Amino acid sequence: MKVHSRDEAYTLVTSADHRDYYDNWAKTYDQDFAMETKYIYPQKICEILNERTMSVDMTLADIGCGTGLIGVELRDSKWIIDGFDISSGMLEEARKKRVYRDLIRLDLKNEKDYPRTRYSAVISSGTFTLGHLGPNVLKKILNLCAIQSLCVIGINLEHFDALRFQSTFTDLKSQKKIENFEIISVPIYQETEVAKTKKALANLCVFNYIGIT
Repeated sequence: MKVHSRDEAYTLVTSADHRDYYDNWAKTYDQDFAMETKYIYPQKICEILNERTMSVDMTLADIGCGTGLIGVELRDSKWIIDGFDISSGMLEEARKKRVYRDLIRLDLKNEKDYPRTRYSAVISSGTFTLGHLGPNVLKKILNLCAIQSLCVIGINLEHFDALRFQSTFTDLKSQKKIENFEIISVPIYQETEVAKTKKALANLCVFNYIGIT
């Protein structure tokens, strides 16, 4: 019998809840979530990333990297990738994949703990979703961006609408902090019985960072 599930994860509230839940789920996450649900979200993020850049020497920040599924998709890219996650258990699983330069345990709500490193791309799948991070944290992670960095941030569609992420992006554009903004809608899972519900779809928010937050 399964001990963990995505629906239960959607109900988490505090940073401690997320840390403990994913620490306990880490060793079986790839098998009983990513494989069983045919989770293609990281692949979709990386497809857009590859389409939007020709650079061979990018540094990437993988926000909420979990067990390193985005890193696996980018294994052959030769880009330098650092992963950030609140769960040390998930980071340990990511470390086994041997695709990250550095793996950093970080509560993304605590801006004062962010490293000073600035990245040429910032990407995320599965972190901006129900029960997880909202618009305030999205604005904070821009502090990891170098000027003109490319961002591909996946946001669960139901979460996007419920927390009014569109207004946050509208503000960032009006403040001239981002440009070239577009939304690309993608499925989170391969075709399943829930493929057309908002909870199983994501908005990939693609933009360049151009300002100081």
